[in-house]
Order: sequence, then C-alpha cells, then structure tokens
Amino acid sequence: MGERLEQRGARVEVVRAQDELPDPREFQLIVPLGSDDSSYDESVPYLAREFELLRTAIVADVPVFGICFGAQLLSRVLGGRVHVNPTGPEIGWLPVHTSQPELVAPGPWLVWHLDVIAGAPPGAMEIANTSVGTQAFVHGRHIGLQFHPEATVDSATIWAEHYRKELAEAGVDYDALLAETRECAPIARERAHALTDRVLEHTKILSGER
Repeated sequence: MGERLEQRGARVEVVRAQDELPDPREFQLIVPLGSDDSSYDESVPYLAREFELLRTAIVADVPVFGICFGAQLLSRVLGGRVHVNPTGPEIGWLPVHTSQPELVAPGPWLVWHLDVIAGAPPGAMEIANTSVGTQAFVHGRHIGLQFHPEATVDSATIWAEHYRKELAEAGVDYDALLAETRECAPIARERAHALTDRVLEHTKILSGER
C-alpha cells in the first residue's frame, strides 16, 4: 500500500508508535497499522499517545485509514468497543461480506487478529464483515479495516514464524497458510493497489475536496 501511495505521488513517512509521534495535522492521511498489543490494554506504554494522535487527526479532519490494530484503535477513538474474540483467533485468506464492493472488495484478504471490533462505532457504518465480526467500517472520511491488505509474503512469513505455536493451537496449518499466501501474492498486490486508489477517492485527498 505504501508502494501504491508512492506511485500516486505521495511522500510516505513510516513512524513506530513507540517513538516520538508527529503532529498529524502536517499530513494528508494517517495510516495506523497492526500491533501485537491490544487496543484496549491501557498498560501499553504508547497507547495513549497513538490514541491522541488519531483524536487530533479526526478533530482536524485529517482522514485516518486504520488497519487491524489501527482500525480497532480508530473505533475506540470514535467511541466504539473492541474485545477479545471468544472463539479464538481468526486467521487465513478469507472472503468478506461487503455492502460496498466499490470501496472494499470481497477478497479474499489475509485476516489475522485475536480481538474483534464490536460493530461500527457511533456515527459509522459497517460495510464488511465475516461471521466473527466487523471487517470494515466508514465514518465520514475515515476508514477502518480489520483485515490486512498490506500483507506481503515476507511479512506473513514473519508473523507465521513468530506465532507458529499459536497457529497450531488455533488449528491453522503453518505450511498451508504460507503456501496459500505465496499463491495469492500477485492478485493480493493488485487488490491492495486498487483498495488504496479507492481510499484516496473516498477521502477526496487528490481532488482537494472535503
């Protein structure tokens, strides 16, 4: 997705949440990504700072495009709830049920999360879901995605290796997951690029409209 943003002429700045965070009002789009942590765990050292960054962006009408943990935190900033999935992790290349395929296509997308967004936050609209819960919501110019359009073969391999024990406990076959990831990689890149284009259209960044 960063690749596509650069192709569209954007300057992409990557910042770790654990480091000093910039003023979001200096940017046209904020893209909070995933994390091993839970978005409702107030003991996470950087959580309050990232929460405030997203709140400042929303107040300043800087669009936020949250992904996985980033979407969960965006939901919380907007007044929504996030909780642990009682049935365990949702992991795999899964289709989503979408009411706005012109914005969020049905996939399949790489889904990988332990926590669940408990429906669209106040003032937002759920536009995609699986049987487990919300997979995408829209709140004005802001968009949250529970799945991972940014995933690559390299990143998925790192995740799978790091969580190999947890995958086995969840009944997910390590080798089969990575084989499917390699098979899906070319079309997944195309889907991620198309989704990025649609997000830019939805947020009206390129047109300068509000």
